[in-house]
Amino acid sequence: MKGHFGVILTAGILAGSMQMSADEAISITVRPAVTSYRGSAQLKVLVSRDAKNRVLVWEVDGPNYYRSSSIALDGASSPRSYFFMVKDLPAGEFDVRATI
Repeated sequence: MKGHFGVILTAGILAGSMQMSADEAISITVRPAVTSYRGSAQLKVLVSRDAKNRVLVWEVDGPNYYRSSSIALDGASSPRSYFFMVKDLPAGEFDVRATI
């Protein structure tokens, strides 16, 4: 019998959140870092304001589950924070990525 006790989301190598320094263009926070089977998680993506930033792509990748989306950015005029909800996560570990 397979256990369906929880879902672990990882942002890059670290679970939970990654801090953004002045030199970084992007950071991801996942809340909660661990959720129940068929649970939901919120992704908070912080993007530096830069004229070169035109598209934000985020991905949640794991066993038997993949979700991604993209949003157009308006360079230096774009908001800094973006929030996304992922729902009905199956059991397993997931990589969470965001790129600009």
